Amino acid sequence: MRHLLFVILVLAPALYLWAEEPEPYAVYDSIFLDEITTYGDYIKYQPGAHIVNIKAENIENSNEPALSQLLSRYSPIYIKTDAGGLATIRIRGTAPNHTTINFGGININSLTLGHSNISSVSMFLFDRIELQYGSSSSLNGSGAIGGSIYLNQKNQWTDGFSFQGKTMQGSFGEQLYGAKIALGNGKFESITKLYLYKKKNNFPFKNPYHENRIEDRTPVDDVQKGAAIENKGILQQFNYLFTPNEFFKSSFWFENSWHQVQPNMQTNIKYKTTETLENKNIRAWVEYRNENNPLKYNIAAGYVHDYQLYDSVSAQEIITDRLITEASAKYKFRSMEFKLGTKYKYMAPDVYAYTDTSITNEQYLDIYLSWFFQPTSKLKTAINLRQTMVSEYNTPFTPSLGADYTLIVKAKNQLNITANLARSYRVPTFNDRFWGNQGNPNLKPETGINIEGGLKYNHIDGSNKTTVNINTYYMNIDNWIEWRYYGVWQAHNIQRVISKGIEVSAQQTFKLGNTTSEININYTLNNVEAIENKTGSGITNHQLRYSPKHIGNASYQLHYHNWSFYADGSYTGLRYTDYLGDTLPAYFLTNAGLHYSFKMNEHQADLSFSADNLFDVSYQNQKYYAMPGRTFRIGLSIKLNY
Repeated sequence: MRHLLFVILVLAPALYLWAEEPEPYAVYDSIFLDEITTYGDYIKYQPGAHIVNIKAENIENSNEPALSQLLSRYSPIYIKTDAGGLATIRIRGTAPNHTTINFGGININSLTLGHSNISSVSMFLFDRIELQYGSSSSLNGSGAIGGSIYLNQKNQWTDGFSFQGKTMQGSFGEQLYGAKIALGNGKFESITKLYLYKKKNNFPFKNPYHENRIEDRTPVDDVQKGAAIENKGILQQFNYLFTPNEFFKSSFWFENSWHQVQPNMQTNIKYKTTETLENKNIRAWVEYRNENNPLKYNIAAGYVHDYQLYDSVSAQEIITDRLITEASAKYKFRSMEFKLGTKYKYMAPDVYAYTDTSITNEQYLDIYLSWFFQPTSKLKTAINLRQTMVSEYNTPFTPSLGADYTLIVKAKNQLNITANLARSYRVPTFNDRFWGNQGNPNLKPETGINIEGGLKYNHIDGSNKTTVNINTYYMNIDNWIEWRYYGVWQAHNIQRVISKGIEVSAQQTFKLGNTTSEININYTLNNVEAIENKTGSGITNHQLRYSPKHIGNASYQLHYHNWSFYADGSYTGLRYTDYLGDTLPAYFLTNAGLHYSFKMNEHQADLSFSADNLFDVSYQNQKYYAMPGRTFRIGLSIKLNY
């Protein structure tokens, strides 16, 4: 009942505004979706999917250095993290390797682990983030079971020279230095982005696990040790615009991330030394797109080199290489558009724990077909078909069907109903299949069925805008892979998992005089349980570990002339840490910040100040691992345009 009350409270203002304008009026989608033309095909060919955009303004003004922190504040998604060295994402209660993170045509997730450390993905390098809830294997291939993230950059086509320098200083030795340099003549452009991020992470906390207080668990004052971070990287783009509909784009992303493996609370008090983890990544994506003719086509290629070293032990190197090629063609006929494409991947691991005979390489060939059909101005539909063929491995056929129907259109209001049905899959990682004598080469791919439907309401009245989204979903994932101990730790197809719930978001933008305000609310109710254990042992009908049933956030932004102020809060519900009833309590974090911008001719300077965990809440995101209390950041950014 309380969840229904929450939905009613969110919808009430919007429905009141709607009732004020009863007469019908012809409205086009572009009025309410004015940014849609800048998005990729993953938007167009998934009209029924739940995809949200994290605004460039939020990325720029929030002072958040990493993708993990940004998502925690602006999306109702659980990020399992320690104090900064490691963070993984769990969309709709799924595992970290059930979300693809897309950079061009590359899924940057590790081939050995199956997921990414999103605390090392710097937000300074990207202009826009799209977040997709639910399955998208028909477009993104293996791994897109729970969701997808798209790391995007703007099409700038620089004419002249611009420079942006940024520095941020924060509590506990936090530092960020970055520069963006753009040079071009309107056709050719070079864009260079580079950054350095450091943090000592020597924050104080209350430690209830001090060895002298084992019996009464009375917290004692402690300081986190051995949790330092140092990340650095560069993203280089070379782009050329032949005509407005024909261009060549390339991106080269070099990244080096290093962190100490944070000691837990029990070992922190007697800390002497700690392990380290270093990752070096090279990611390159180049593409040529020609849309001058009725037959539009795209040719692209990519390369990825991932290197990981544990505790500086050279005998424990983990190296993988990927070569990727992709080609597609689109043809529009009246109200229909067809897209046919193929993608080839060659992957070669060099991992110390694999035997010489286990694997030398693996090859993927994807063939996909998409059909977009808009029979009327009110109805958009799309069918996507994808078949992946993997060397010496069987993978399922993955179709999807989506629809978006404008149910009601009035002068200032629009109500859409959406629906999406998709099949998904994930090929087991190299580690799952080939790690020493623990790998299981007989693993089956995980498969899933995702069903969802939603309502999207928009109201526009001059400068005032209200948006409300309600989405319900049901996901059935079979052959869920877990590592279990049966005499030896090994990966097995253990479970069948059901994830179901509701996602609610509301946004209100209104202008009063010289001030503009924006309110955002997000909430997710997620019930995710294992309903079958294929091994005959294990607990079923129990909320999965580290999957909160309730999670949400709210934010307020105020803009007045050159000043901006924001405040936001995020709620993370109770989480089970095992299947025996052990839990971590819910917590609520509050953040606030102030931003001032001023111009000097064509140039601009920005000053920012922010405070995270404003009320100094003591909490654990991961059991036994301390998290920082109140922290402060001050930032300065200068943009020079010539």
